[in-house]
Amino acid sequence: MSFYNWIQEKLFDNYEEWRMKSPDYNRNGFNIVGIDNTLQAMHDGFFMYIELHPPYAIDGCTAMKARVGKTPDAVDIFLDINDKTYRMADVSYPDAVQMMRAFVKKRRLPDRSLFVETVKIDVKQIKSTFAELAALLLGDAKQAKSFMSKVKLTSIDDIDDDWWDLYEKLLSKGRAVELSLKIELEDFLSGLQKLIIDKHIVIDTTALDEDQCIMDWCAHINATWKMHKLVGMDVGTDTFVLMVLSNEEFEVAQELAKELLHRIDVAERL
Repeated sequence: MSFYNWIQEKLFDNYEEWRMKSPDYNRNGFNIVGIDNTLQAMHDGFFMYIELHPPYAIDGCTAMKARVGKTPDAVDIFLDINDKTYRMADVSYPDAVQMMRAFVKKRRLPDRSLFVETVKIDVKQIKSTFAELAALLLGDAKQAKSFMSKVKLTSIDDIDDDWWDLYEKLLSKGRAVELSLKIELEDFLSGLQKLIIDKHIVIDTTALDEDQCIMDWCAHINATWKMHKLVGMDVGTDTFVLMVLSNEEFEVAQELAKELLHRIDVAERL
């Protein structure tokens, strides 16, 4: 470790040689509070995962990862140790913060009695899930099959790239629109009209105010629609990628995206 990095770590809790990966961050160098903030974002439903990668193996461990769990108040912790993967299920958020902080600050792993060996990520299952989501969002099995023939998905690390490719495919096919956060009401309504062609949906514009923002307009739309949802696909940009799905399609798409460690939610929550 260089003297500069030692100073950053000891005095400022900045870990320049460590890598943190999350939906909006993937590089070396972070402050320790980034762990707290990212886990809080997971608890609030905005992020699906966080990964910590040390500059060298710690007791054989090359990565500690947290993913959203089956219950809203817990995460699953994964550790890559000596080419094997171990898992701790249903770890509370406060405990996850302590474990991940200790891994970074003290170079310490959790008690080994707390985790058990598990199978590595099933890439075949991930690809099946991705194919199901692509077919649902594209609304055309043939298009989805053509799209899936080009995706990588040889490992979980490919999901981010393939998620981006799906977003671009949805835009090109008119199944989604990308709108600025500072968009004018007229342009917002114009983009929305492109999404509801042949869906027999009425847009109630009476309560939409030009002085409001896109999140307010999205919330109003979702409050007035009964059978459909205006939803967003989170691609990590400062824009809204919007789609219109039936209530049933939205519920399925939200769960499939979660399995892929990504996010589809009602538009106003993005």
